[in-house]
Order: sequence, then structure tokens, then C-alpha cells
Amino acid sequence: MRKIIKWIGIGIGVLLGLLLTTGVILFFIGGSKLNKTRQIKPPILTIPSDEMSLARGEHLVNATCKSCHGNDLTGAPVLDDPAMGTVFAANISGLGERRTDEQIALAIRHAIGADGRQLVVMPSESFIHFSAEDLGSIIVYLKTVPQTGSDKTTPALTPVGQVMMGAGMFGQIFPAEYIDHEQPFPNMPTISANPEYGEYLSHLCTSCHGTDLSGQVSPEPGAPIAPNLTPGGGLAAWTEADFIQTMRTGVNPNGYALNPQYMPWESFGKLDDVELQALWLYLTSQPELKMHLE
Repeated sequence: MRKIIKWIGIGIGVLLGLLLTTGVILFFIGGSKLNKTRQIKPPILTIPSDEMSLARGEHLVNATCKSCHGNDLTGAPVLDDPAMGTVFAANISGLGERRTDEQIALAIRHAIGADGRQLVVMPSESFIHFSAEDLGSIIVYLKTVPQTGSDKTTPALTPVGQVMMGAGMFGQIFPAEYIDHEQPFPNMPTISANPEYGEYLSHLCTSCHGTDLSGQVSPEPGAPIAPNLTPGGGLAAWTEADFIQTMRTGVNPNGYALNPQYMPWESFGKLDDVELQALWLYLTSQPELKMHLE
């Protein structure tokens, strides 16, 4: 009996040692991901200066950036959990005084910070599909926003959070790791209620709803499943008016209130009627895909 207890104790000790070693390794892997830098050439870009581009940039910032960076663009917490740590969307007010055009372009299109560090949860997988004209318009507008508030802290994870990141439990939160940095700028489509413009805008949806828009499970614990946006999903029972009303109010035709933490309807609802009509035309023109949850 004593020998059995002894060997059980040895086995438990070995197991605990392996777990501790694995935890230490994952801790350092998580830290290396947070601090990893990349050398990416800034895109060749002409920054416009006309009033139409400035207005376009303001419109796009209102409809896309404020859901994470806040209404005043001073930043907001993306993750704020005592067990895992904090990650803030940056303060992007006053960029005209603090960043060059190239640095702003790298952050938006490539998820690369001014220090070369790859940015966390910066949806460049969507913005890399923006045209040179639209990216230039966003930059020229951001340069007019005066500095407000203070800079947010860099991501600071607890040991548990760092181990979880090392184990890949947060999913693909570093877009710089997987987007095609050589991807050329797309041509700017005609801004009207047409499926081509809708396809252009649909890239704003792919980071949550999947590259084919058929929905996907979020890697974030407790987050709802992003629904299928093709005719194979719930939108098949909607009308265009239902879609626009949902985007404007955050309440779908069934009376379900969308959680703005996961579906930023308050920002996307600032897309104008032509843009929402174009997006609807594109979504309803897609094949009837089924959601794959595996």
C-alpha cells in the first residue's frame, strides 16, 4: 500500500511539474505576442485636403471607429477583467500632432503601432479592404480632431491572461499576424445603392460574422454567436426596411435588443440609407450558406 501511495505521489508531482512548466512556457509565449514588432512598409498614399474628403472621413470615422474608441475618440476598454487584465482601444484624438500620416496609415490598414508593435484587436482585416481614397479621407479627418484626454495604457495582462494568450485562447486578436500586407488598395466603387458598394462595405462585418458572412463563434468567453448574414440565416425572413430599422435602433424585427458590446449598431447605424441599402442588396445576393460552428 505504501508503495502505491508513493508512486501516486510521484505521479502527482510529475504532473504538477509538467503543468507548471507548461504554464511558464505559455506565459512567455503570451508576453512575446504582446511585444512582437513587425517591419511593414507604409502604403503609398496621397492625403486629400478638399472639403468633400474631409466630410467623407468624418462620416467613416463616426460609422466605424467610435464603437471601439468612444464618441470622443479618447479610447475605451476592450478588455477590463481583474482575472485576465486590461486592453484599451487607443486614444486617437490629436493624431495630427502625435503621428505622421504613414504611422496612422500603418495602424489603420496594417494594425502596426508607431513603435512597430502589432496592435491588439485592431480590425485591420476590414480596413485593408478600404480604398486609398477612403483611407486618405479618414486620415485627413483624424488629423483635425484635437487632443482630448490622456493616452491609454498598453495592453497589460495578468499572468493568467498571459498564459491564456500564449495558449491561443483569445483567438486571432493580432490581425497583423494573418492579413495580407501586400494586398493592393481596391478600386473605389460608385457610392450608390448597388451590390458592388455593398460588397465593399460588407468587409466591416467579416471580422465578427466570418469571411463568408455565414456567422461564427466568437473566441471571447461569454460572447454570443455572430449570426449568419446570408439568405441561409435569419435575414431571409427580413425586409430591407427591417434591416435598416435594426441597424438604426438596435432592435430586430422579433423585438430582440442587440448588445452594443458585440454588435456596434450605434456606430454602424450612422451609415446613411444609401449605404445600408447597398449592404442589404449585397447580403441578399449571396448564396444560402449554413452556419458552421465547428
